[in-house]
Amino acid sequence: MTLSSGELAQIVWAETKTLGTAPADGSGSVNGVRRLVAQLAAAMDGTGFERRDQLPSVQDRELGGTVRAILSIAEDARSATAPQSRMIIWEADSNTLQLNTRTSPPPPAPWADLAADKITHQLHQTLVNGQTVDVFTRDAATDAGSSGAAVFINAITGTGMPGGVAPMAEPRATSKAMPKTGLLLFVVALALFVVSALGSYGMGVGARLSLGQFVQNARIATGSTGAGLDCTVATAEKPTVLDSVKWRPNANKDQDCRTQFMAAQSIVASAQYPDPDAKPGSKASRQTTWPEWFASQALAWSSVVNGTISLVIPFWLALLSLLMLFISCGFGVTGRALGPIIDERNRMSLTLAQLAIWSIILLSGLLVCGLFNYGFGGLLITELQQQAAAATAAKETPNNAKIALDAYNLFPSIPFYLALVGGFAVATPFLSRLISNSTIVGTQDQTAPDAASPTQAPKYLADKAGPERAALADMVLQEVKGRSDMVDINRVQHVAITGILSISYLLVLFDVVSNIDAVRIVFAAAQNASVLTSMPQIDGTFTSLLFVSHAALLGSKVYDKMVPAKREG
Repeated sequence: MTLSSGELAQIVWAETKTLGTAPADGSGSVNGVRRLVAQLAAAMDGTGFERRDQLPSVQDRELGGTVRAILSIAEDARSATAPQSRMIIWEADSNTLQLNTRTSPPPPAPWADLAADKITHQLHQTLVNGQTVDVFTRDAATDAGSSGAAVFINAITGTGMPGGVAPMAEPRATSKAMPKTGLLLFVVALALFVVSALGSYGMGVGARLSLGQFVQNARIATGSTGAGLDCTVATAEKPTVLDSVKWRPNANKDQDCRTQFMAAQSIVASAQYPDPDAKPGSKASRQTTWPEWFASQALAWSSVVNGTISLVIPFWLALLSLLMLFISCGFGVTGRALGPIIDERNRMSLTLAQLAIWSIILLSGLLVCGLFNYGFGGLLITELQQQAAAATAAKETPNNAKIALDAYNLFPSIPFYLALVGGFAVATPFLSRLISNSTIVGTQDQTAPDAASPTQAPKYLADKAGPERAALADMVLQEVKGRSDMVDINRVQHVAITGILSISYLLVLFDVVSNIDAVRIVFAAAQNASVLTSMPQIDGTFTSLLFVSHAALLGSKVYDKMVPAKREG
C-alpha cells in the first residue's frame, strides 16, 4: 500500500516538528532532513513510522510556510523507492561531526558500532527546550547482520527505540542563575572578609601596644642609654637578631627579654593595665580605652606562645572569604559553584582556574599582612608625620622624620619573581583567547564562528550546549573538535605544576603569618619599619617552572589551531 502525500506529511511533521520552522520554498538544512525522512518513510511504505500528527493550517502566521514546505516535500517523496539511507536523530555532544555514543541509553545497534566513515552528518540543531540534536544517515547496506534494526530512530519521539523510550522527550535539568543563593553567599563572604580584616588589624594594634608596655622596662634602640633591660636586636656593626644575647633563655627572668615581652603581651591580651594612680603594691587596673579593648579581643584569637603572634585564623578566614566570593559569583550567574572558571564555550577553563587559585592565595596574604602592618604602624606614621611637619617648619636639614616617613611602607611589597607569577596568571587567559579568537594564529576560516555550534565558538574548537554540561575533566581534555575526549598531556602537566607551586607558596605564606616573633616586632620598631615588609620571597627556579608550564600550554593551543583535528563527515 502506497502512502498518500497527506500521510507522509503527517509522519514528517510528527518526527521533525521539534526541529523548528523552515523556509516555505523547501530550502535549508532542516527541510533537507525532512526530505530524507519523507523519502525513507515512502520507500518503507510507513513501516517503522507509526507516529502521525495533524499539521497546522497553511494560513498559520508562524508555521504556515513550514507546513507548505512539508506538503511539497511529501508530494515529491511519494515515488521514492527502496533502498533509502537509514536515519537517526540523536542527542548531540561537543563533537557535532560524530555520533554521540556516551548517552544513556546509547544509540541502538548498529549505530553505536559503526565506524565514523560509515555515517554522514546531516544537521546540528538546537531545539526549543534548549537541547541540541545531530542528524546522521547511513547506507542501507550496513543493516547486514543486524536483523530487526530500525530504519529510523528518533531520540525525541522514541520512534525506533527499544520499548518506545524517548530519551530526549522531557527537557533536561539545566543550570540556572541562582541570584538569591549568590547574594546570600556574597553576604557571608563579606562578613568573613570583615572579620578577617578586623582580626589582622587588631593583632597589629595589639603588637604595638605590647611593644609600648615592653619599652617601659626595656631599651630597644641601638646605642640608647638609660634605665631598663638592654633588649636591642641589632648593632651598628652587625645588624642581626642573632646578636641579641638577652633574648636567649635566661634563668634570671628579669634579664630575659622574651619573658619581659611575654609579660607585656599578657597585659594587653587581658586588658588589665596597671593604674598609675593606685597605691604602691596595689593590683588595681585602670579603665581600658577602646583600642586597648579591641586589641585584647584580637589577641585572644592568636596563639600567644613564647611571645609570638599568629595570624593563622585571619589568614584562613581571608582565604575562605575570597573563595566564597568566587562561589557566590558562580551561583549568581550560572547556578554552579565553579561558574567563574566556566568560559564562553561552556567548558571549565584551566587558565581561569589557575588565575582564581593565585588570586585567592596572593590577595589573602596581602590582606592579612597589610592590615597587620597598618595596625602596628598606624600610630608611628602619625608621630612621624607630626615630627616631619615640625622639622619642616623649623627648616631642619636633614629632616630625619621625613626620611623615615618616606621609607616606611605599611603595605608589604611584592618581590620581583612573585610579581612575575601574578603576571603569568593574569596574562595566560588573555593570550589563550587571543590565540583562539583572532587570526594572529591560524586562518580566517578556522577563526570564524561555527554557526552550527551552540556558542558559535571558532570552527575548530569543541564547545558545550550550556554551563550545566561543564565538567572538571574539561581542564585536562583537548579542546579541538575530533579530539575533545582525549587527555592533553600539556594540560595535565600544567595542573600538576600549578598545584605543586601554589600549595608550596601557600604553605610558605602560612609559615610567615603563623609565627610573628617578639624579636621581629622589636627589630621592626627599632628600625622604624613594618613587621611584614614583604610577601614571602620565591626564587627564579619557582618562576621558571611556572613559565615553562604556561609556555607549554599556550604552545599547545597554537599547535591545535595550526594543526586541527581531521573533520569527519
